[in-house]
Amino acid sequence: MSDDETMLKPGAVNTTWENWHETVSGQIAGMDAVLPPPDGQDYGAEMINRCTRQIQRSIASAKVRQIPYKAIGRGWSLSEAPLTDGIMLNTAALTGKKRIHHTQVVPEYRGDLTDKRGLCLVQCGNYVSELNRWLENSTQRLSFKTTGAANGQTIVGATSAGTHGSVLDFGAMHDQIVSIHLLAGDTAQFWLERASYPVVKESVATAFGATLIRDNDLFNAVVVGLGAFGVIHNVVIEARPRFLVDAHNYDKDRNGNPLTYQGTMRDRVSQLDFASDTSLDPAGRSGKPYFFQPIINPNTSPPEILVTQMYEEPWKDDHVPDYTIEENSFGPGYDFITVAGRALDLFQPLVPMFSNLVASQMFNLGRQKRSWGETFGYKSLRTKVASGTVAVPLDRADDTIEILLQLNRDIGPVPLVFGCRYVKKSSALLAFNRWDATFVVSIDGVHNDDSTDFFDAIPAAMEAANIPFTQHWGKTHGYTPERVRAAYGDNAVDKWLAARRELLPNSADRKMFDNDYLRECGLAE
Repeated sequence: MSDDETMLKPGAVNTTWENWHETVSGQIAGMDAVLPPPDGQDYGAEMINRCTRQIQRSIASAKVRQIPYKAIGRGWSLSEAPLTDGIMLNTAALTGKKRIHHTQVVPEYRGDLTDKRGLCLVQCGNYVSELNRWLENSTQRLSFKTTGAANGQTIVGATSAGTHGSVLDFGAMHDQIVSIHLLAGDTAQFWLERASYPVVKESVATAFGATLIRDNDLFNAVVVGLGAFGVIHNVVIEARPRFLVDAHNYDKDRNGNPLTYQGTMRDRVSQLDFASDTSLDPAGRSGKPYFFQPIINPNTSPPEILVTQMYEEPWKDDHVPDYTIEENSFGPGYDFITVAGRALDLFQPLVPMFSNLVASQMFNLGRQKRSWGETFGYKSLRTKVASGTVAVPLDRADDTIEILLQLNRDIGPVPLVFGCRYVKKSSALLAFNRWDATFVVSIDGVHNDDSTDFFDAIPAAMEAANIPFTQHWGKTHGYTPERVRAAYGDNAVDKWLAARRELLPNSADRKMFDNDYLRECGLAE
């Protein structure tokens, strides 16, 4: 066995796999892992090629055995998107990262000089939290434009399921990806870019042994590909210069009145009206923020709101990032899945959840000035929680909140809260941020029978109100083949399926990357 062959590490066979949040589990045939080269070779074309050979050797082994295959990162998804009964490939050790040199960029690149300086090649196993730290260091001096809140996912795991944040003038995480290095089975490799947005020279793809394809539909299919196209080994992201956020967590207006979902606060949540009532702004700030997230508690009357509002500020040379995460409190940048997980340990039963959390001072109400990576760090709690999402056009935001409040009255009170986020439109075919201004309600809390009934009731309630909607691929949802087509349109779904057939022309290869999740959504072979 060569040294490189030792990079492929077969794990336990015929074992049970469980996701990070302990909400999904299943029997798998085995778990492979690919490690970096044992000689410590730097991340570059040859190191990537050595890793590629071992990944494709793992795929080939599964193909010979005629069993399914899925690559996973952290296993962060709360849905069954990554689950297979075949072989899982653990990519977490593949953490190479480097800047794209300006000489590797095509003259036709449409980004500006700042965008060009932010081009970075990163390997699939990088945790988003670790990329935050690398990007923000004194050498790179960069930052993501947006991320999710928890950031314990790998970069490819997060983007393949459409993970988003709440930056008002940007899309989801995958909208920062501009090139994809795809291993489409055990032999084929492709370097994918949009025809409308070429990035690197063909020599880069050739050095990786990949065929360069510039095609909008193919790229837009694979970038939110749900693991259905093979293994995404590397991506190029387009980062921005690092910056600070002046972040405020607050639950009262400037006059000391509780924030509730009524009046001008209702307009701010449902219309992004930052002009009509400045008393809703944190002290000393006003105007449209960089990031806005109201959390609605449906179990109070009127519904109470906790706001996170962040304003962009230039980086200060004397700022020294502190990426330490406080275990028992949550300031600006918390994600409610982590909050719910911590709450399970503190309050059982937990209704109304939100009021108890604030009363227990788990939230750091106040102001922090930090980098993006400090604000959105890696939360490590592993607890069974409930989490789902519904996304709609912004002009149907108020209708959607009313439907969710009514469902809570009918079924509950349910130990859930509604986190409202705002995302610009994506060109990805199956991106759930599909409207120019997409309003996303992230519904998070405690897993029990009531919360299960609540999530089950959402799709029918939205359909009855004739509100177009999508749901998060990586969370609890009610997708069926019919609902997927209603959500994204026949044209987008058909293009996505056609892209699979083009990049995986052998039906046996397509079936290898299928799973029950794709079949239930009408996206399988």
